[in-house]
Amino acid sequence: MWKLDSKEGIICSGAASICLAIAYLIIFANLRAGLSYNFGVHIASMQIISSAVLIVGATKERHKLFVPWMITTAMFLYLMGYSSIVLLAMGDWVIVMFFAAPVIGCLGMAFYAVQKAFCRMRKDGMPPKYADMQVKSILVNPI
Repeated sequence: MWKLDSKEGIICSGAASICLAIAYLIIFANLRAGLSYNFGVHIASMQIISSAVLIVGATKERHKLFVPWMITTAMFLYLMGYSSIVLLAMGDWVIVMFFAAPVIGCLGMAFYAVQKAFCRMRKDGMPPKYADMQVKSILVNPI
């Protein structure tokens, strides 16, 4: 089975995130202008940029480059949830069922996988603790 927290899975999550952000821009740009449009364009643009940073971080195995993607993905998930509630209140349940809910599920799963890989890479890259180091048997006095 293909693991999402592997290097290839993180790269695939970044590519899927770019595609979903572009789809959000295409679908919601033609929808009602009052539906958090200005906020949505900025968050989707930041999502595209941070997804490119995530792909670079995964290829170079730098876990610190995962953080911008996790922040913007959390904001994008909030945006999709808010847009879903507004669309349901307006009666546009078809868009919620066929676009917003799958996007929230896909990005939520990718967010969890990247966070899991981030914690694993951070733990693997920590310097050794002083308690685990061997003690020298002979102490040399520098004086």
